[in-house]
Amino acid sequence: MVNPYDVERSFPDYFLEHRRLTVEQQGTYRCGELPVWTVYCPAGLLGNSTIIEGPDGLIVYDTGVNLDAGEVIAAEIAKVSDKPVKAIFYSHHHTDHYNGASAIVDPAAVAAGEVDVYAWQNFRAEMADEFGEILQRQAMGAGYYGGAFLSPDDRHHHGIGTLPIGGAPGFIPPTKMLSGDATLQIAGLEVRVFYTGGEAISEFGLYLPEFDMIAIADEFFTGIPNMHTIRGSKPRVPDNYIGALNTVLEIRPEWLVGSHIRPIQGKDDIAEHVGKYVDATKYLWDQSVRLINKGYTPVELQHALKDLPEELWDAPYTVPMYGTPFTSVPEFFTGWVSWFTGDSTDMLPSPPAHKAKRLAELMGGVDAVLDAAKADHAAGDHQLAAELAQIALRADPDNEDARLVKAAALRARGYQELNPIARSWYLTGALELEGAMDPGQVLAAYGAMMSVDKSVVDTVRGWRYQLDADRAKGVDLAIGIRDADSGAEVTVRVRNRVLHVQDGIGDGNDVVIEATSAQLAEPDGPTVVSGDPAAWSRFRELLDTDWTTFYMHMR
Repeated sequence: MVNPYDVERSFPDYFLEHRRLTVEQQGTYRCGELPVWTVYCPAGLLGNSTIIEGPDGLIVYDTGVNLDAGEVIAAEIAKVSDKPVKAIFYSHHHTDHYNGASAIVDPAAVAAGEVDVYAWQNFRAEMADEFGEILQRQAMGAGYYGGAFLSPDDRHHHGIGTLPIGGAPGFIPPTKMLSGDATLQIAGLEVRVFYTGGEAISEFGLYLPEFDMIAIADEFFTGIPNMHTIRGSKPRVPDNYIGALNTVLEIRPEWLVGSHIRPIQGKDDIAEHVGKYVDATKYLWDQSVRLINKGYTPVELQHALKDLPEELWDAPYTVPMYGTPFTSVPEFFTGWVSWFTGDSTDMLPSPPAHKAKRLAELMGGVDAVLDAAKADHAAGDHQLAAELAQIALRADPDNEDARLVKAAALRARGYQELNPIARSWYLTGALELEGAMDPGQVLAAYGAMMSVDKSVVDTVRGWRYQLDADRAKGVDLAIGIRDADSGAEVTVRVRNRVLHVQDGIGDGNDVVIEATSAQLAEPDGPTVVSGDPAAWSRFRELLDTDWTTFYMHMR
């Protein structure tokens, strides 16, 4: 639908400059005369891969965001070396670091022990935690913050590359788990692993003394760190970013490579850029803590620390092109203090629709609220216009004019925004309100890309979050389950509207079944080993397994 309140497309000045300095530079970069190459933004997508050639083979540090990216990386590897890949390192559990692996190495070679795949010991647990139980919400968030469903004219880089619209996964499970800093001998090279844990709690870097080089993954970006991602994440620890970067400063390498930067050469240059990055990170964290202790709430923190001081600006690194202050600092409050501001009014607030109806009534009705929103939009206060339109829309959810006013205000606010992630969310929100974007498409595309293969035990443990408590009222049921592939056994018990999972199969089960992961999803897939087959059917009816689409802005 045509929005009569719409605005002209625009970009902040530095936005296009950052794209020129980063994403438009996609390609393969060699580190001087060293046998090390970074495939930067393969196919324009976020998620670099670094190829390190040793006397006896290749080491690959990260494998791209999907199979398409992995195929680009594999083609680039073939151009620079015909040696076999001996090891892959997954720097951490985020999708853009592991999903191109099967295009680069044959999974059969990994299974045969010809290629080692390294990850930190908590890799699978963190993957399941972040992209397992809350996969649907994560997938929706990825679609909104990545801008993948924007029009071609509005699509833009992600600050560090472009997020794909889905794509086939090429994940190969890791075969060697790292539990602490270690020195490894791989492909004839000494590789020193050091834990970092900033961008992800499963993250680590590599130091190669022979090349005087550090691979730092996502602890150093072309953009300040995303210490909280609005797609949804657990709190990230600023001191872990700082610790990782201080390791770089202590080693003072000649080369710095990473999963979202082009190679940087020169001990002094690296120290200068990394030092400024440390200072920017510390500034946001330290000043947030100082102000929290003075009683600042999340919104007050956002406005107090909205911009970095100019002396911390070091383009293209310490700029708000990946993380941005106003999306990071409120999480410091909610993550370390609470969601509760301290004002008793906020402890159990009125339902939004109820509050909106009363506010609209006090303001003279929905039409009066919309007139005020239109006036603020015309005057350039797009944020307040969107907030007023939101009141009108919640008070009258079927009001098309309220949707269009809010959409226009969000789009205008988005065009003002330098941060690509926030810009994407504003602009995608406008499309949602105009009916030009189907959340189901977002869920389908990113759900497939971000989903991971699960064992039977992983799947069963996730059922606790799918149990419909209303359906489970009065149910007391026990199911023994054996993994047909691995032989692992667990028992599921439903009682008091809660699902419990215990290792092993004991006595007293209503039914015992055997199944693969795929068979668990089929009503008649599992084999009944003993007990009442109807108990399995009754249990399945208790699970809410539907992928439900929802709206972010029409609520």
